[in-house]
Amino acid sequence: MTADDGKTPKPRVQLVIGVIRRGDDVLLVRESLGSNGEILWSLPGGGVEDGELMHEALRRELREETGLVVGVPVRTAFLMHIDSERHPSAVAVAFEVDAWSGEVEPRDDDIRQAAFFPLPDALKLLGELDSAVQRDPVVGYLSGTVEPGTTWLYRDRGQGETLVARW
Repeated sequence: MTADDGKTPKPRVQLVIGVIRRGDDVLLVRESLGSNGEILWSLPGGGVEDGELMHEALRRELREETGLVVGVPVRTAFLMHIDSERHPSAVAVAFEVDAWSGEVEPRDDDIRQAAFFPLPDALKLLGELDSAVQRDPVVGYLSGTVEPGTTWLYRDRGQGETLVARW
């Protein structure tokens, strides 16, 4: 695409999500995620900034949202590609992180709380997310009902969230 063709490229959204475990517990953060601004639990993560690689963004976001210093991701948990009116072609990648240190102490004003939960409790809390895009890949991965590394393709163009494909 050139400046002469009259089209301005739309910014692309790239997100990273961290899966941090302590034994059989999973770290969740509480923030405004509901369709009406409800405060709900989710996995920590956030946006990749210009000039950042995904693993760098993951380390920064997890430090901000949880207070933990994390190592390099050890595997891709799942990948989501979401096409919506607001964010065409957004990509979110979740990574497992095995090495971490520090105390859970959120430093991001948007995060109300961060805590480890036993897996069954974490799955119940994550099941309360009202967005299939936010809920289904996370719950599928953590429950073991979906293979690690699964790609999820969603579209939301005014008709609601639709799972287009998954492999």
